[in-house]
Amino acid sequence: MYLRIASYSIATLGAAVTIAAMIHGGGGLRSVLNGFMIWALLPYGALAAAAAISRTRGSLIAAFVVCLLAVLFGSFIYLDALFIHTSSTSALVFIFIPLYQLLAAVVVLVFAAERRRHATRNI
Repeated sequence: MYLRIASYSIATLGAAVTIAAMIHGGGGLRSVLNGFMIWALLPYGALAAAAAISRTRGSLIAAFVVCLLAVLFGSFIYLDALFIHTSSTSALVFIFIPLYQLLAAVVVLVFAAERRRHATRNI
C-alpha cells in the first residue's frame, strides 16, 4: 500500500519538475498551453496507472522502481539540458525524454497488467 502511494507521489513530483522545466525552457506560462505538455506528462500518467493496476507485490515493486528511475532520469536530463549544457537544441529533450520514459512505462504497465490477470485468475 505504501509503495503505491509512494509511486503516485514520485510520479506527481516528476510531473511537477517537467512542468517547471517546460515553463523555464519556454520562457513563461504560455509554453504550458501547447501539445508538448501532454506529451511530456503522458509517461507519468502511465506510470501512475501501472501502480494503480498492480495487484501483486512484485508488480508494485517494479512499478515503483521504474517510476523512481524514470523521474530521476528525466529530472537529471532536464537539469542538464536547461541549466548546465544549454544550446539551441536543448528543447529537444521535451520530445525524446518522454519517449524513453513512455517506453519504460509501457513495459511496466504490460507487466503489471499480466501479473494482475494471473493474480485474479488464481483466486
